[in-house]
Amino acid sequence: MPRARLLLLLLLLCRCQWGVAQRECSTLFGIGRANQYDTYLSPVEYRGPQVSMLHTTLRPLRKEPRVEFSTLTQLEYSYSHNPSGTTHEHGGAVRFDAGWSRRWRDVLPRLTLSAGGMAGADVGFLYNLRNSNNPAQARAGVRLSAAVGAAYELRLRQRSVHIGYNASLPLMGGMFSPQYGQSYYNIFSQGNYDHNVVLTHPGNSLSLRQRLTVSLTVRKRRVTVGYVSDLLQAEPHHLRQHQYSRSLLVGWGVEKGR
Repeated sequence: MPRARLLLLLLLLCRCQWGVAQRECSTLFGIGRANQYDTYLSPVEYRGPQVSMLHTTLRPLRKEPRVEFSTLTQLEYSYSHNPSGTTHEHGGAVRFDAGWSRRWRDVLPRLTLSAGGMAGADVGFLYNLRNSNNPAQARAGVRLSAAVGAAYELRLRQRSVHIGYNASLPLMGGMFSPQYGQSYYNIFSQGNYDHNVVLTHPGNSLSLRQRLTVSLTVRKRRVTVGYVSDLLQAEPHHLRQHQYSRSLLVGWGVEKGR
């Protein structure tokens, strides 16, 4: 993607213009570590740094303020190496999730809980610098997830501090995967399709995504720090793959319509 288009995409994500019904919107940048494992490319795990960007929005429904619509867009890139340090892998992904949740306010003083569901999709890649035959693995999938959250508000020297926790667990979906030893040339050029779309569920792709944030509100703007953990794994066609990533987050947000 040309740099100008990428810059335009980032500006659109950061602008946060959903109208007066929107309550909050935030953009966070992360840096951390990723563990990459994919037996289609290599029998060993690769580890290395990862950078990411998360953009979230949250707004209540006009007719039912206790029900809220949220979105999460995540971009990430990793550069990992094998245990001996002799070769590397490049990885990248774009993930998008959207859904509704029901909020219960003041379950305890200043504590809000939420539960709901989200639908999502992702596309990405993993490229191994050592392999000459089948050097890359494409990633594509869709999912339906259960989502829960908790939020706690407190005052610190006349400032509002917001502590939030969110987690999602994919329940069912589908993903693309070649068979072991099957090349992309055979699939797309020769038309040798071999059940390359796989139904996913917790039995073959148990995964968990978690995010913890602490935000300080100053004049309806939030300065945020946090931590995100993605534990993603799957076993399609007797192949094993996982991506375990942990990142520290920093960013900002705005609040509207309160």
